[in-house]
Amino acid sequence: MAKIRKMGRVIYYRLLNLGHGDAEAWEQMVSRLAAAREWRSEPMWLATDSSRGVFESEYLRHLRLDRREQVLGAGFVRLAGDETDALAVSYGLLQACFELGGKVVLEDPDNPIGKQRQLEMIEGSVTGPRSIDDLMVSGPIFKRLPLATITFYPPRYHSRTMPGPAGPPGWWSFAIQGMRAQAQGFLEAEAEAMRIYRGLRAIG
Repeated sequence: MAKIRKMGRVIYYRLLNLGHGDAEAWEQMVSRLAAAREWRSEPMWLATDSSRGVFESEYLRHLRLDRREQVLGAGFVRLAGDETDALAVSYGLLQACFELGGKVVLEDPDNPIGKQRQLEMIEGSVTGPRSIDDLMVSGPIFKRLPLATITFYPPRYHSRTMPGPAGPPGWWSFAIQGMRAQAQGFLEAEAEAMRIYRGLRAIG
């Protein structure tokens, strides 16, 4: 008997309110977020009524048939073992909500952390009493790259291995090749860490 191959972890997201943008603005925003970093999985994308691709249009059409709510856009990312890809989806969509307003629901059903399996984002904030940084992991996250590993430390991380005063709320720390730095937000910290990584690779 052939074995049934289990689908890997997939993050789904639905755009329920456009805010002060329109479908094309949302699609362009997500495209810019996807192009701003390197993905181990396929880059994030968003299907809207402005999409011209057959797959994107059909995905959105079928999703609307299964949902009672009004879905204005949707997409998914099938992860390939890199937790920073999952964080990029969450923080990227939160940034899009902040810039364009609107409402996005993110579903990550196979996330090992229960409180992260569904997030509702409205105008740049997650609903509920806690911030997105409160809902994210508190331990270090590793991004393994050729010849180096970047370690990211979330705002809630506390350890003797990170001396000095704690960073401001929302600031992420990272370490690479013995160097440490901070940036305001995960996306900014990852971008800076990758710039350092590429520089180190360039000088050998």
